[in-house]
Amino acid sequence: MLTARGVRKSYGAREVLSGIDWAVPLGSRWGLVGPNGSGKTTLVEILAGAQSPGDGAVDRPGRTSIAWLPQEGGVLPEGSLLEAVLSPFTEVAEMEARIHAIEAALSSGAGDRDASLRELGDLQHRFEAAGGFRLESEAKIILGGLGFAPGDHSRPITEFSGGYRTRALLGSLLLQRPDYLLMDEPTNHLDLEGIQWLESYLSGLPSAVVVVSHDRVFLNRTVDSIAELDRGRLTVYRGNYDAYRREKAARRERASAAAAREEKRTAQVEKFIERFRYKASKARQVQDRIRMLDRQERTAVPEGEIGWGFRLSVPSRPPGVVLEMKGISKSWGAEPVFRDVDLALLRGERVALVGPNGCGKSTLLRIAAGDLASDSGEVRLGDKAVLRYVAQHLLDTLSPGRTILEEMQSLTPSALQGDLRSLLGLFQFSGDDVFKDVSALSGGEKSRVALARLALQPGHLLLLDEPTNHLDLAAREALEESLAGYEGSVLFASHDRYFINRVAHRVAGFRDGGLVVVTGGYDEWAAAAAGTETTPLDAPERQVARQIRKEERRAVAEARNVRNRRLRGLREAVEEIEKEIAERERRVEEIRVRLADGGTYGQAGLAESLGREEKTLAAELEDLFERWEAASRDLSRAERDPDL
Repeated sequence: MLTARGVRKSYGAREVLSGIDWAVPLGSRWGLVGPNGSGKTTLVEILAGAQSPGDGAVDRPGRTSIAWLPQEGGVLPEGSLLEAVLSPFTEVAEMEARIHAIEAALSSGAGDRDASLRELGDLQHRFEAAGGFRLESEAKIILGGLGFAPGDHSRPITEFSGGYRTRALLGSLLLQRPDYLLMDEPTNHLDLEGIQWLESYLSGLPSAVVVVSHDRVFLNRTVDSIAELDRGRLTVYRGNYDAYRREKAARRERASAAAAREEKRTAQVEKFIERFRYKASKARQVQDRIRMLDRQERTAVPEGEIGWGFRLSVPSRPPGVVLEMKGISKSWGAEPVFRDVDLALLRGERVALVGPNGCGKSTLLRIAAGDLASDSGEVRLGDKAVLRYVAQHLLDTLSPGRTILEEMQSLTPSALQGDLRSLLGLFQFSGDDVFKDVSALSGGEKSRVALARLALQPGHLLLLDEPTNHLDLAAREALEESLAGYEGSVLFASHDRYFINRVAHRVAGFRDGGLVVVTGGYDEWAAAAAGTETTPLDAPERQVARQIRKEERRAVAEARNVRNRRLRGLREAVEEIEKEIAERERRVEEIRVRLADGGTYGQAGLAESLGREEKTLAAELEDLFERWEAASRDLSRAERDPDL
């Protein structure tokens, strides 16, 4: 088992990892999530052995193979694409070369025939056991799934962009079938077809998987546990991303309720102590309760997420038709991108552009923005409509050498610096952050600057090219909420299926050089596309794996229900005792008020009767406090220990 024990890591005075304990069993599937800058990449690199922890250790069992896909800059040896993907299998390649040499020698009659035949038989057996007969064909299948064409196989690896080289490295790791596959944002350089292929391939891969990802649908479909890294601490949740979100909210709610109950119990005990502090007959009980308060464990309520939100406004009432594109065609040289595209956006409408890389999404957005001329057709903005465009490559739209604050000031020179800093604070730029040079910003920071500019300069139409790129999950959710409340229109390109489902009213997909529009989100688009495309049947082993995971989830759910019923019973017992205590204390207060009233003593026997009732109530309260302490201890133990 791959295990982190007390792992710590600091950069200068900032501690990123604060004593991480994490066990990753063979065959498990983990999503590692957390805000940008929380240390996810650092933790994965430490697990992979790419860097050392500042303190603590990582146990990697002997003979365990670990493969790591970095977020950027994966290295493959020179040669053709296919050779690079097959490069880890040097022993298999050497065996294949030797087999060919022996076969050539046998054909020419050279050497000792019997010895050559014996060696050839042994080599062929070992070659087959090492997967030699399947490697090249499987490598080609994997490359096809990751978006490479058959003609790419013989091209030098150096001809490909950094994103495609990362894809090639991922293909090589998948081909190796390691015991542990660690991946940092594997979907960053994949289009939707590639992401869906990877989801399917991982479902049949025997490797344990740890994946850092902001793609919520990908996490839902590929992992069965979530590890959340935040403020240097790791918290584990069972289930996929949606289950993690539900359980996290439920845990916080339970912890808040438990803390409130503890506060209430503490107040009751303190009230008992104050009431009987100077009564000699109650001295032992008072001291017991003081010691109980000293020993009492307090429920820690998880800190709230670093949430943030912003509002996107419109400068005035938008026109009824905000954008109209008719007969738009575009080619790059002799290569057509799309032809005769028609698309109109009405007031308040949000339309998503989907399709594989290179199909023309960014090109169509640039044409709509007036940043690129079409070969034919017409683009018409609604009357007095104000357009705002956020390009995919954000640095192209920022001015290197300027600070974040200067970048904002350049858009509205008359704005007060204090107002701009307040706005930037909404986008998590506080204090000296606003003086960072825009050219030194991370991808996530650049995306937040682009969103801040949108909030500063309202428009009727937003053109957004991959707006969720580099945003962490909290920022994506903030953008989703802002767009949901935006009164203008939005045309955006995205590979984020979760984002599309939450934001889009319609989805426009490129197919055969044209545009097909479906009402609804990505799920509706996928359902419509499935009507014309065949989906391969799952392999039997994938069905078995899914059935096992289904049964495991059922067992976990049953255990959770049993525990919840027990906790509910314990809480009801505590609440019932607290109710009885409150009733008697209320009656004691009433008696004391009446005993303080001189008129009570004018009624024969009333004061004596009230005094006897007060003593009876005091005895009952003492018994109730003892029962409450015992019930509270049982509840606290059950809440702390999930196995009880």
